[in-house]
Amino acid sequence: MSRSVQILVSLLISAAALWFSVHGVDVGSFWTDLAHARIGWLGPMIFFAWAALWLRALRWRVLLEGVGPLGDSSVFYATCIGFMGNMVLPLRAGEAIKPLVIARDGRISMPAALATVAIERLLDLIMLGLFAGITLLLVPATDFLRAAAQTLVVVVAVAIAGLFAAIRFSDWIERQTGRLADRLPLFLGRFVKEGARGFLRGVHALRNLRTLLTVFAYSALVWLCAVGGFMTGALALEIAAPLVPLGFATTVVVAAAVSVPSAPGFIGVFWAGAEIALGMFGVSKSVGFTFGVLSWLVQMVVIISLGMWSLSRLNLSLGDVKAAPSEATGSL
Repeated sequence: MSRSVQILVSLLISAAALWFSVHGVDVGSFWTDLAHARIGWLGPMIFFAWAALWLRALRWRVLLEGVGPLGDSSVFYATCIGFMGNMVLPLRAGEAIKPLVIARDGRISMPAALATVAIERLLDLIMLGLFAGITLLLVPATDFLRAAAQTLVVVVAVAIAGLFAAIRFSDWIERQTGRLADRLPLFLGRFVKEGARGFLRGVHALRNLRTLLTVFAYSALVWLCAVGGFMTGALALEIAAPLVPLGFATTVVVAAAVSVPSAPGFIGVFWAGAEIALGMFGVSKSVGFTFGVLSWLVQMVVIISLGMWSLSRLNLSLGDVKAAPSEATGSL
């Protein structure tokens, strides 16, 4: 599928989600609820958004250190810039920007760094399944949502099995991948070999129990920050619902919603996910929409602000960020 077709599909999905999220919303109620939000809770919401990025950077550093020496590489800056790229560029281009920023100093190759991003996504999938299981225990879900969550738990169990199989047989997999890469054209074979080596070195480092526990601890804390952010958002709008179940349910549903292709900034899908989650607690669609927009705005402001600050620290520009996905494609 061409890039233009992917962008079109993403825009159509966001448009459909946007229609769903605004359909039936009382605009007057939305502005009233937003204007009367308890400002004091915005501080904790901002803190949780910042802490999630910081913890993601710490987790990524552990994975990168398993691939090669980092020195004083700015992992936090790269993380912030990457997430900003996801917010302002199509097709989650920030996933390619992060490893390119890290690879600038030449210590770790771009394919190897990109491979560690794949490990991050696998860890997040595992956390999504775990949190979905917790949500099933906390929230009286409908039959459809319960079946969907149970399916997700099964998928994640397979992902966990795959991760531990890769850890156990990493040496053998690297040898077989190397043989396959030798049969490919030189430029493609080199990329496959570097990417596979980076991925397998990353998972190989997880053989160390302390490293494995550290990575999973950071992953759990990242997702608990999301729970905390949604809980404080509910407090800001004085939503009458049990906070802990609401936080877990919203985290799982919104994470699932933003995982589908969508417009930059997860426009539409984020708000629709928040409405669906709050609807499980009998919260009106108008209040759910206000909650989704408020949570989304805080995320946008924090991520873009930190991303711009990180660009200035590395003497990069927005133009460099926009060109990064094309640079990554050209390096294949």
